[in-house]
Amino acid sequence: MTTRLLVLWLLSERPHHGYSIKAILTDAGFAPWFALEDASIYAMLKSLTRQGLAVVAGEEQPGNRPGRTLYKITAQGRIALATDMKTALTVTRARPEPVHAALAAIDELEPAELREALVRRQVAVTERLDLVTRQALAAPSGLLARRELALLDTELAWLKSELATHDQQWPQPKRNNAS
Repeated sequence: MTTRLLVLWLLSERPHHGYSIKAILTDAGFAPWFALEDASIYAMLKSLTRQGLAVVAGEEQPGNRPGRTLYKITAQGRIALATDMKTALTVTRARPEPVHAALAAIDELEPAELREALVRRQVAVTERLDLVTRQALAAPSGLLARRELALLDTELAWLKSELATHDQQWPQPKRNNAS
């Protein structure tokens, strides 16, 4: 849904080819939030065309380079964009992240190993928070940056709390209980 929403959004502003979509997202400072590969952008443009949400608008040929197919959004594409945006803003399901799997299996680690891993995560989250704070100043959407900062602040607070109370609340590792 993310790739579709981003591509439809940019096509709603003006016709684009895949390379220009990637360049705009990168140049506008969206790269930290959306790591789209060229192949997924081109596949999405073809899919949107098949679905009638975009159409070929022509070709652009910069210099001696191969031509690039330009796509533009259709009326149905504009409706789909609005629908996708409303859905994305209301969906609250958990995003699959590697940390979720690790937390589910947390009783496989010794308390010292768990503490070390959480301290490393705390350092990584702090570094990410610093990076996003710097990037937020130039971000085209302050709302996006503020949400990311709030999530990082919340995770950092959770990590600090877990590290402060780890001895009382963490499960004992299963491998000590194995016979």
